Amino acid sequence: MRRMLSMPGEFATAHNISALIQEHLQGLEANLKEYFPPINSNKEWIRNPFSINIETTFSDLNVESLIELSCDTALKDIYKERPLIDFWLSCCQEYPVVVEQAIKFLIPFVTTYKCEAGFSTLVFLKNKYRNRLEVEPDLRIKLTSFPANLEFLVKNKQLHTSH
Repeated sequence: MRRMLSMPGEFATAHNISALIQEHLQGLEANLKEYFPPINSNKEWIRNPFSINIETTFSDLNVESLIELSCDTALKDIYKERPLIDFWLSCCQEYPVVVEQAIKFLIPFVTTYKCEAGFSTLVFLKNKYRNRLEVEPDLRIKLTSFPANLEFLVKNKQLHTSH
């Protein structure tokens, strides 16, 4: 059975639609691989430093420090309780070389996400109905992680009396 596409004169079969969807998904996969390349086996220690395989650890890392870190039971408890980036930041004083390698690998993921979130927020705020809007204050409020002190803001506003 054939159905008409939105463009005049073109007919589509289920096979054509399936091919278009596959092409779109392959494009998405290629874009994701560009942003987030696959993690090779010598970077697995970043995700879980307590299940390392010494043979696969690469040479420019201080292996002794990584072995010490992986045997530290107090850090293992911290690893279970905190997000990954917070765990690595908590190890900064004791294992600076290992932490530096881990942070260098993790930072692009955070910054890419922040940029994409900011762009999406900007597109939402500055649409065709609000194209003359000065977007900086709204964008700052939308992207901040600090909660607003509503009690302070309301207390400092003057009430408008009716005429």
